[in-house]
Amino acid sequence: MIEVILLTGFLGSGKTTFLNEMLPVLARKYQRTAVVMNEFGSVGIDGRLVGDHPTNLVELQNGSIFCVCIRDNFLAAMEELAETHKPEMVVIEATGVADPFEMGDFLAYPELEGAYRLFGTITMVDAVNFPKVIQTMRAARAQAQAADVFVITKTDLVEEAQLMRLREILTELNADAVQLAAPYGRLNPAEWDMILSLPAEAEKHRYWGERVPARDPMVSITVPAGPFADTTEACDTIAAALPSNVLRAKGFVDIGGRPHLFQYTMGKTEVASAVRDVGPVGQLVVIGLNLRREQIDM
Repeated sequence: MIEVILLTGFLGSGKTTFLNEMLPVLARKYQRTAVVMNEFGSVGIDGRLVGDHPTNLVELQNGSIFCVCIRDNFLAAMEELAETHKPEMVVIEATGVADPFEMGDFLAYPELEGAYRLFGTITMVDAVNFPKVIQTMRAARAQAQAADVFVITKTDLVEEAQLMRLREILTELNADAVQLAAPYGRLNPAEWDMILSLPAEAEKHRYWGERVPARDPMVSITVPAGPFADTTEACDTIAAALPSNVLRAKGFVDIGGRPHLFQYTMGKTEVASAVRDVGPVGQLVVIGLNLRREQIDM
């Protein structure tokens, strides 16, 4: 059977950065790997951030793979991978608003039954924002409860007391999961060995049984953005255009005549120069609670 690692975590927690660290590690154990990348927006951003790793990449946009809206596309993609590419390991990077409890049901669909088994779930945790989002976001809580491993990111941005409190919160939500701190999305070799030696988790009770899916009223809207003269103009203009119910915005924009990756996560902006050809620029995927296009002043 093909092993599946589910990589989840709320918006802006660092999943794609961690995925780029994970793929070379997996390549040392598996000859054939594949990535299924699921984005909530209509424009694929994260797929353009995956490095040049020898892997099959499948991108699914416009909703969560666990939502009926793109369920058939997901099942077809997984069936195609199993029949044509025959990977030994598939990493599914789920959208930040997905409920991972539905994964067990999906792998048991007739189209996939017997082809895949869930090796484990890695949940990325943003040390800065997780204590806030867990108060209101049902998906964030479900992602924590489904984890086999917590990978805590942005630890360099919080005080030790804050990190200790975060660890307590995670233990309260899911005492069975291993907690690993990953500054800049990186783990040491011993920590990777621990993750890859986890037993297959397909039969864990928390993936099965009746439960109401954790779905938040999230909306994704794609808007044009740029060009901008410099980074300051880009950050100031975009931040001012986003209403308070926006949690995440991401896209490639033209700054000073060159493509840059712009990211906004709960009030904080980041800009990085694109180090490779990223294709078309000038579109921003904006995700927020009950978001409407007229709220975005761009």
